[in-house]
Amino acid sequence: PEKTFEQWQDDAFSSVLAVTLDSTNPKRKQRCYLDGVAAELRDEGAAALLTTATLERAIVARLDERAVASSGLSVFEYLAGCWRRSLAVMGNLQGARGSALDAGVRAARVQALGEAQALLVSYMGLALQLPEMFPQAGRPARALVADALVAEAGADAGADSSPLQGHADALLAQLAARFAGDGLAEVLAPVVGELGLRALARANRSLLQPGFRSILGALELLTANRQCAAAIPHMPTFDPDDCAGRRMQTGTALGPFLALSGFAASDEAIAQVYYADAPQRSRQDCDALHAGLRATVRVLQAAQAEVFGRLVRSDADERTLVLRLSLRTLATNALRSGMQVDFARVVDDGFADNLACVWLQLAEPFANDAALARVGRVDADWIVARALRGAADGGLDDEQHHISTYWRELTRVNADKQRADAYLDARLQGQPAANGGFIPDCFFTAAAALHLGPISTAARFVELLKRILRFRGDIERIEQTPELLTPAQRAGLPMVLQRWRDQLLGMEREKCALDAQLLDPRRLAASMVFYRFVMAVLLRQIDGRRAFPQQAFQMPAEDGGDQQVPEHWRMLPEFLVEDTVEFVVFVITYAPDTLIDGAAQVGQGGETGLRTFDDILPLFVVTFLARPDFISNPYLKAKLVDILHMLTYRDPREDDDYVDTLGGNLPGSLRLHPSIQRFQCALDDSALARAYLIPALLRFYVDVEQTGASSQFYDKFNIRYYIARTLRALWARAPRYVEATRRFFMQTDVSAEQATTTGSARRDMRVIEEFVARLMTDTTYLLDESLSKLAVIRDIEKRQKQGLAQEQPPQEDASDDATRLQEAERMARSYVSLAHETVHMLAFLSRLSPRPFQAGEVVGRLAAMLNYNLDQLAGPKCSNLRVQDMQQKYSFNPRVLLSELTSVYVHLGLSSSNGSEAVDRFVMAVCADDRSYSHALFEKAYAILEQRSLKSPDSLERLREFARKCQDAKVDSRAIEYLESQAPDAYLDPLLASLITEPVRLPTSDNVMDLAVIKGQLLSDPRDPFNRAPLTVDMLEPLPELKQEIAQWRERKMEEYRSSIQ
Repeated sequence: PEKTFEQWQDDAFSSVLAVTLDSTNPKRKQRCYLDGVAAELRDEGAAALLTTATLERAIVARLDERAVASSGLSVFEYLAGCWRRSLAVMGNLQGARGSALDAGVRAARVQALGEAQALLVSYMGLALQLPEMFPQAGRPARALVADALVAEAGADAGADSSPLQGHADALLAQLAARFAGDGLAEVLAPVVGELGLRALARANRSLLQPGFRSILGALELLTANRQCAAAIPHMPTFDPDDCAGRRMQTGTALGPFLALSGFAASDEAIAQVYYADAPQRSRQDCDALHAGLRATVRVLQAAQAEVFGRLVRSDADERTLVLRLSLRTLATNALRSGMQVDFARVVDDGFADNLACVWLQLAEPFANDAALARVGRVDADWIVARALRGAADGGLDDEQHHISTYWRELTRVNADKQRADAYLDARLQGQPAANGGFIPDCFFTAAAALHLGPISTAARFVELLKRILRFRGDIERIEQTPELLTPAQRAGLPMVLQRWRDQLLGMEREKCALDAQLLDPRRLAASMVFYRFVMAVLLRQIDGRRAFPQQAFQMPAEDGGDQQVPEHWRMLPEFLVEDTVEFVVFVITYAPDTLIDGAAQVGQGGETGLRTFDDILPLFVVTFLARPDFISNPYLKAKLVDILHMLTYRDPREDDDYVDTLGGNLPGSLRLHPSIQRFQCALDDSALARAYLIPALLRFYVDVEQTGASSQFYDKFNIRYYIARTLRALWARAPRYVEATRRFFMQTDVSAEQATTTGSARRDMRVIEEFVARLMTDTTYLLDESLSKLAVIRDIEKRQKQGLAQEQPPQEDASDDATRLQEAERMARSYVSLAHETVHMLAFLSRLSPRPFQAGEVVGRLAAMLNYNLDQLAGPKCSNLRVQDMQQKYSFNPRVLLSELTSVYVHLGLSSSNGSEAVDRFVMAVCADDRSYSHALFEKAYAILEQRSLKSPDSLERLREFARKCQDAKVDSRAIEYLESQAPDAYLDPLLASLITEPVRLPTSDNVMDLAVIKGQLLSDPRDPFNRAPLTVDMLEPLPELKQEIAQWRERKMEEYRSSIQ
């Protein structure tokens, strides 16, 4: 007979639950008999059948501790088995076998079985969420679900022998449907936690082993369910309050998955095993190793980005929680960007890099847009609107205020802490701004993640390269000069050297491992795309119309003083500018192909979108060099010069543009990267570069005198060297740059009335005066240091040759000489290159625009400097400068130096468009230098230049003409000596004891000085020389009556002098 519905339920549920209420049924002898439930039903007068009404009683009874213990299965294993059997029964009902049933009967049975499944899923969820409610036996529920997820995500899902085999995704769907809005986060937390623990296990956390793939795949499978993805950010373990710093890597739900990486800091086997012999391998072999590791990392980071993307796309609340987790992780690991990092307290390089890559991927839709259409969505006041406000005010700050503290304490682009705090506090008093959406949140989060991740790691990579070079050099020096060691030191040298070589090998392996990550073209291209967007955002903030890039960029005005810099710009984090510049420098240095990579360019130019390298980067560099007041950190402006220098690079060994000098190097033998030519073409095509670049470089040459660093005295020489090399490349490239330089210096020809029309004109006239003073001072110092170091090298080399020819010097002397030689060589290599470039610029500019170099405030010191160095290069001691390999080793070319130096004399001392007064002033200054001037010195220089064919006959004749002019003027200099000996003290300058020609009063000390003398003094030190009070040229008070009085006295005395010599 056909079964009743109740009988069918009893049979089906007995089979699913593996229990029975009928102990006499022979078919159910192997099933657990629930005598207690059967007795209760009989006492109630009901049939002892398993139905939807009695199902939960049966389940509870089966989960009794005695039943669990006797079965040998854990609670969850039993429930999972039941649920799996229910799937089989449901499959039969909905399949071919069920199709023969009456539709009503079939529907009733499906509904009853569905209720049983829902009940089982409820208890399974409780077993996950509250395991302590049930007897503890067998494997825990979280481990069984994790097993199923890992097996299903792995290559061989059939290897799973758990009751959930092949049905993990179905279980997730039913758990999500049952517990959505009713504790799903708490249900999933143990499973995610179990997967995280497995990710931290040694066998799974290495990318060299396959285990990590299935662990990460399990997380992907879990988050593929939209409801599960939405629940994860609400898990209590997602962002626990007690986690900070390094603990974010292990104490948060997703931390262990982000800790999986290809960095040696995350997995020592990467360097010690995978790259064990990489330092000895060929470039091709290393590239093959890199390709394998990069492919693995690509899979890893794609999965990580997919998981985070699913969480972010769930809903606004979940997006906020993911943002808060990321921002709090960054805030509590801010020390990663410091100079001295304690890596025990912060997340490692791999974790930080993965987090940055996740946010780069999330930013890709708006950053990788050719039109940059969403640049305007980024609010410069995001910090006030979101980072400094809590959830109640629509912000992202956490309860411990880690996020707000971090963003408040950041260094600003152009504001000190006091000004920044005042601005932020004032803005916080107002109403919260409307939420700008996900784009500004993602932008600032991605920028901060890059700052603390790849950018910080890249800085340590550069330091590692420097350490390797130093270490390798030290080993080579010790191996080559063991005689400098004591006998005891030499005895232990083999052991010490081996230990050093082992350390060097370890550093080289670490370098190879970092190469694979930091120089990955895919990673660099993605970062370049993002920094393209950052540059566009920064340029928009200072654009005159605030409409870039939808409209052409308008250079901000420069005559507004401090008021020209918008307050919202000042408050931006400095790292936005710094990281952009640092990243570009890093790419130019170590991966220049990225610059012209099509993936990094994004746009095609013109209406099809601005290109990263050809359009935005030149605009960015030129703009912030032309408007230096917008950035307060001189270091950042110097880095912009670095970029220009590297992208307009000319190898000094190929210079063929020496001023008024024959010969030179043969250009074209060194093959430069195509990005250099391409960038120079971009500058040529840029109207802004043509208008602003040359003046900006000349102004920064002056401004860099003060960098704020403890090493600023030496830093300025390097920066000025880069400026000089950049200018030289531009001058050689196109006449327009030479003409722009000429126009800049021609401002000194403007009358005082015209010069007061604009603030920029007045400023540039001061810049020109200071430029000439700085150039002259640098030339003096660098030539003196270069020549003195070469003399030291010459002296040591001479002694070493004498020692070899006779007998070995004492060991102490040899060691001292070796140390002095090493130091002198190091300094000579640096100073000689700087000196050569400075002298070249002096020669070029004195020819292009001589007037600033003939000004009274500088002409005396300039003439003395030229005479002194002419004596060094052509005088009796010039042979002391000849050292071994001087041109190859030190880039020292005394012939070129002499030729360009003598060109300065000709440019300034012969007739020019400036009139004879300026020329005569220079000639008199040259011959009035009693310390170094002599006509014989010019004759000797002439002979060298002629003998070595360094100048054309016409140039040589002009030099001889200048020498004769000085010889004639020397007679007139005696008249000046007579006047100074006869003058009363009131007519003599108190500093130089020279006759005053243009008297001015110093209001700060009431002293009277010659205008040229005090202007020259103020160029190097803007203070009163008598009491150190601040003083500027504008404050000087002319004394016309005293000027006339001195002029009349001078005329009378000159008549007396002329009468006395007749």
